[in-house]
Amino acid sequence: MSLILYGRMLSPFARRVAIWCQLQNRAYESRPLMVNGPDFEELKKINPLGRVPILVTEDGDTLIETAAITDWLDDTAPEALRLVPATGAARREVLQGVAYANSTVEKGVSLVYDKNRRPPELHWSEWIERLEGQITAALGVLESKAPTEGWLGGDRPNAADVAFVIAHDFIKATNAYLVEGKFPRLAAMSAMAADVEAFTATAPAA
Repeated sequence: MSLILYGRMLSPFARRVAIWCQLQNRAYESRPLMVNGPDFEELKKINPLGRVPILVTEDGDTLIETAAITDWLDDTAPEALRLVPATGAARREVLQGVAYANSTVEKGVSLVYDKNRRPPELHWSEWIERLEGQITAALGVLESKAPTEGWLGGDRPNAADVAFVIAHDFIKATNAYLVEGKFPRLAAMSAMAADVEAFTATAPAA
């Protein structure tokens, strides 16, 4: 039995797991169920919350939540294929980068629900402006941490690189005005990722 990953690649959380698997040379079956519409009931049979990502392991265990899933992936990977250092300052630095990027996409998802999916007459402009400000501030932090060239992980992407690219790409796919022409280092990372199969194979579509 191969790994089974539930969730569309427009989900930045499901995409992070998919990229992680590919960078660790793990085969998996993609089941792009949505958290809306008829897929919701199907998802709840696997995860009662109806949330993605969900990863079913080769042993049949069901794992939920991105951080827990990627922790399992790293814990069961050969040392050379880990995306997060095992301990020390390097580990904290990578995980803090992931935390900022994860916060960016969490606010991005909120913006999608509050702005993209609600009809205009139900928009709360002050709340949308707050979300836009939080996303812009978080992207600014990522921009300051992004490398001027190459990967943060050196010769291969690490977990922070993955999370940075996903954050940029998700906001660009859903509310492009927040990133276009504003964060050149993140844009360069995204462009560099276009040469890596793990990223191109999982590229989101709005």
